Amino acid sequence: MTGTNHIAGGLVFTGIFASFWDVNIFSDYYYLGMCVFGSLLPDIDHTKTVLGKMFYPLAKWLDRNYGHRTITHSLVFLIVVVSISCFIESSFSDDFTFSIIIFFSVFSHFVLDMVTVQGIPLLYPFKRNPCVIPGNPQSRIRTNDKRAESIAFFLFAVIGLSCQSLFANGFWTSYNRSFGTITHAF
Repeated sequence: MTGTNHIAGGLVFTGIFASFWDVNIFSDYYYLGMCVFGSLLPDIDHTKTVLGKMFYPLAKWLDRNYGHRTITHSLVFLIVVVSISCFIESSFSDDFTFSIIIFFSVFSHFVLDMVTVQGIPLLYPFKRNPCVIPGNPQSRIRTNDKRAESIAFFLFAVIGLSCQSLFANGFWTSYNRSFGTITHAF
């Protein structure tokens, strides 16, 4: 996936799953910024990405020692990043909103990279096998395939626009408004 689709997919994925905790990522610019940052964070191991250019010495070191899509695309990385986020956030407040956003945005990057032909080694450094979502390699997306990337971006845009009330009200409020009546039971 390209950076644009990681951002669009990360916003939709994080928006939907954060709504379970009544976190509206579209309510604050800090939340949006954190979501975009988290959606791009695993690609810090590649020197030609946005974050790789911003943190070039770290990106070069990660690329030289581990390579692209290894340690920064693993559950170990996710646990470390979320733990650091929780530690920092617990020092300043009792609210873990940013940690929730970081978790889902980084995880969205993993899910979107699992849909590509290469997949990601989710259990790295313990196992180097790539994890992929569709088992059939012909069903996976090739990175930089303009047609597939455009279709994915269009789908993210449509899903994001259709879920605006979910983002604004939270999952449980939306659920109760839709299914909380006795007429729905019949």
